[in-house]
Amino acid sequence: MINLLPTDYGASLRYSHLNATLRRWLVAALLASAGLALIIAVGWIYIDQQNRSLSRTIDGLNQQLKDQDLAGIQKQAKDITTNIKIINQVLSREIRFSGLISQIGSAMPPGSILSGLTLSSKVDGALDLSANAKDYTSATQIALNLSDPKNQIFDKVDIVNINCSSVSASPYPCGATFRVLFSKSTKSQFLNVPEARL
Repeated sequence: MINLLPTDYGASLRYSHLNATLRRWLVAALLASAGLALIIAVGWIYIDQQNRSLSRTIDGLNQQLKDQDLAGIQKQAKDITTNIKIINQVLSREIRFSGLISQIGSAMPPGSILSGLTLSSKVDGALDLSANAKDYTSATQIALNLSDPKNQIFDKVDIVNINCSSVSASPYPCGATFRVLFSKSTKSQFLNVPEARL
């Protein structure tokens, strides 16, 4: 086929076709960019709204927890758990306190009295014993008498503290605390607990 068109006219037709194609691609690219920008904007608005909604929900839940006094409830639960553990210790050990107190009382030196007896929370299988005495010597004699092998009550007696008050009106101005570990014969007599060390 013979091209009879002038060269300039043919070139202008070719460039007009290329320009039209380029314009179509440019419009498509602009539309795609606009669509992408719209998607990004809508996504950002949605995420921002979700973030604010979650922040409000978290603030509401935190306020509910404050209103319900969660820390106070946790402290009460911890106290109850501690009390239950102590009750379980007492029940599992089956301590016959009446006989034990009588035997401890017979070992107390003159000028001293037994004022309290509790399960030790620090040493398993031990007791914290409280006593009052007329003077410091009587208070220390309590530890010696209780640890005496002839009494067969305790293997070990540790003095936790002895405090004597010169202004007390009580006939027993000295208060003493001892941590005592049962002897094997006492365990078989009064309770069933594993051996422990002070």
